Amino acid sequence: MYGQGVLPVVLLLSITNSVKSNCRPAEEGQETTLTCTVNPAALACPSSSTIIILWRVNKPVPVIECNSNRCAGGYSSRYGFSAIINNSGSTLTISNVSRTDPFNMETRWACWPCTDSSREVTACDKLEIYAKPEDPICTVRENTAVPNDIESVTVSCSTTKVYPEARCKFERRTNGGTFITINKSPTYNPTALTGTPVYYRSECSVDVPVAELGEGTHTFRAFIYPDVTDGIDLVTATIASTNVTLTLPKASYTCSPEMIQGYLIGKSAICICILTPEGYPKGQARWYKGIETRPLASGRVLDISFDNGNLKQNYTCKGLSAIGESSGSILTAQFAYFEQNIISIESPTSTIDLCSATNYTNTRIPITCRVPKDKIYPAPIFSVSQDGLTFDLPREGYDDSMFYQSRFYPSPGIGGVYQVTCRVINKIIGNTQERGTPVTFRKPPPLPPKITIRGETYQGVNALNRITLAAGYTGEMTCHVEGGYPKAHTTQLTCGSLVTAGRENVATWTFQDDQLNKDMDGTECRCTSQHITGCYDNKEASLTIDVAYAPVVTFTHDSASSEFNEGDMLTFTCTAQGTPPPNLTLTRKRTTTQLASVQSNLKTAEMTHTVDPLNCLDTDVYVCTGQNIQGMTIKEISVGVKCPQQLAPKISPPDTVEVALGGTAELGLEIYGYPTPQLLTLMRTRDNTNLTGSARFLIEYSPGQAPFGFVNVTISDVAEEDFTNYTIIVDNGEGNEGDALVYPFYLVQEKYEKQEGGEENTVTAVGVGVAVLVVLVIAVILVVLVLRHRNSRRVKASAPSMGNRYVDIFPDPADGYEMPVTQSDGESMRPEGHIKLRTNQYEEIDLSQINVYDVPTELVQQEGAGPKDEQAAIGEIN
Repeated sequence: MYGQGVLPVVLLLSITNSVKSNCRPAEEGQETTLTCTVNPAALACPSSSTIIILWRVNKPVPVIECNSNRCAGGYSSRYGFSAIINNSGSTLTISNVSRTDPFNMETRWACWPCTDSSREVTACDKLEIYAKPEDPICTVRENTAVPNDIESVTVSCSTTKVYPEARCKFERRTNGGTFITINKSPTYNPTALTGTPVYYRSECSVDVPVAELGEGTHTFRAFIYPDVTDGIDLVTATIASTNVTLTLPKASYTCSPEMIQGYLIGKSAICICILTPEGYPKGQARWYKGIETRPLASGRVLDISFDNGNLKQNYTCKGLSAIGESSGSILTAQFAYFEQNIISIESPTSTIDLCSATNYTNTRIPITCRVPKDKIYPAPIFSVSQDGLTFDLPREGYDDSMFYQSRFYPSPGIGGVYQVTCRVINKIIGNTQERGTPVTFRKPPPLPPKITIRGETYQGVNALNRITLAAGYTGEMTCHVEGGYPKAHTTQLTCGSLVTAGRENVATWTFQDDQLNKDMDGTECRCTSQHITGCYDNKEASLTIDVAYAPVVTFTHDSASSEFNEGDMLTFTCTAQGTPPPNLTLTRKRTTTQLASVQSNLKTAEMTHTVDPLNCLDTDVYVCTGQNIQGMTIKEISVGVKCPQQLAPKISPPDTVEVALGGTAELGLEIYGYPTPQLLTLMRTRDNTNLTGSARFLIEYSPGQAPFGFVNVTISDVAEEDFTNYTIIVDNGEGNEGDALVYPFYLVQEKYEKQEGGEENTVTAVGVGVAVLVVLVIAVILVVLVLRHRNSRRVKASAPSMGNRYVDIFPDPADGYEMPVTQSDGESMRPEGHIKLRTNQYEEIDLSQINVYDVPTELVQQEGAGPKDEQAAIGEIN
């Protein structure tokens, strides 16, 4: 062994066939390793040797030596050296790198395989030892020759302690972008610190011209690191605390005279380009012409003049500095000017007709206003006044290579002589010039003539122009026309064959007593006017006169005869003509029933009415009435419908006439039929004696409103033998044989009570009562037989208005059990409301329309004697 201490160096072995060294800088006070790599074959030491690896430095004593068992040496424990070996070499570990004597490790390191110096392998030519920079800091300084006019930026960094001397790398970025390297060589200023081992206080800086930086906000940083191999990788960047913001200078210009809407007023101007305070560095203002890249020699002053060949000259006022130039303010130099007394106004005629129709000549005459193009710029706008006072809205003109001009077609609302004035306006400067010329405008009236009558006025030709005048009207009709220049005149006024000429603008006609009559109804009156322009298109006015008169009525029917048979059909036609339009009605004289009516909007009204089928009661006088405010006209037609004589409907004459002995009996029958009766007969039934023409027996007919009439029978000086049955026969020859009206009646002695000994009257009354009772019983039997034959139902009725009666119910498939109600004594019985019956099946039956017959009391089932008992309106089926 060469010594007890072994330096802590670790040797990493890498298998290779060639020898190479590996050495990295080591930080002072920290651990590091050195590697000695040898060919495996080189480790085959002579058998006599036990040392495999021997580590040495530039000292006579080995640092550490290794055999097959272990590594040790004189420095190993003192300086913290350790080593390992393997079949590819050895690694030396130094636990505390130091530059302090007696073992300054900043030296050469090597190993001897098998302690053979001739086989030495260099692990490190010189171990680089470093100490990282302490308290690094970077600052930025703006270098300005004059205030607010920066030329460059100096970035400086420093550290209070570092070994070896520091080196610096500077970087920058713009507007938060990516950092890039500043390709400038830094300036270093190191200072050795007192003490051992030696350390340095280092400073470094770099100057960056603003032209290299350009516009934007710039951030700077630096890497300050020890000057060893790959020292920059040992530290992190230090960012300067201050940013630098550079802006391009801006410039604007002013011109004299001042610009208006982008135009220079006049034909020359001076414009000055002026810097604005925003630029940093400050820079300077310069003019550029067109697209040229070099500024004008005139600097910031531009003197320009109107150029007819270049009406728009383009210049740019820019700010220029070391970091570049701004886009600048563009000046389009164009001039606005307006020389005096340059307007001319032209018209092909001094008289213009203002006609609305396009097919008339001399209606659209242009007036042209123009100015020379070299006397005004830019192109002007034009306005025209038709009266020299009120101007219309300005409008653009057009050019014809030498002039700016505008064409107008004046059309004042009213004709006359006008001073038509043209106004030319330079829309930039605002200056105006005017020039006028007199023009006569002829114009027809704007509205048609008017016709006035009875204080009412009608204008133009219109189908709605109508007036209604009563026949015989006397008064004036006037036509007049208003307006126009010169004034229009009325030529004539016509109403049918009536014609009158006009005078100036008026024409008048006066109606005489007999001129306005029915024949003039619907006549159109027309007024005609004229105007000198020949384009008075609506020169006429019209008025239709409706002559008011009472209706003329025509009333007919569709048959040549006025007599008809029952079942025939008859159609009436009623027409009326009148003014105002008449209203029509069709009525019957006897019944006053309105059969039809028409409210017409026309002068002629017509209506028809059909009666189908005719029956005897349609016999009447039919009346057609036409009516308007002028009066009413009536026409009548009599119609007779043939039928045998019959009793008047809804009338029940008595079949018994009471009269005292010696008195006069009278019986009247209201009958109807057509024609009137030809035969009246009064028969005594008992012996079939014809009493017609007898002295005491009188029968006669009195006509009423057709087809009605009255048969009156009078029996005078009534005797005992006259109390008997009679028959009245009335025949008008219509119908079949036996269709004559036959009416029986019974003449009875008048009943009275005798105050004393009234036996005779009592006997008579009893006799009459018995006879009546017999007749009633016979009638009941006959009715029962008829009812059974017709499958009728007999019911018992109990109702307050009827008493106890048996009621016959006749089936009617459509309406149930209903028949007209008639008592057995021949009197009509109309109980209020309906009587309800209930059958064995509790069927409700309406008894308001049934036949009721009195029956003996003993035949009436007593109330409460059956399950179908009711307090009122109860029926029981027998």
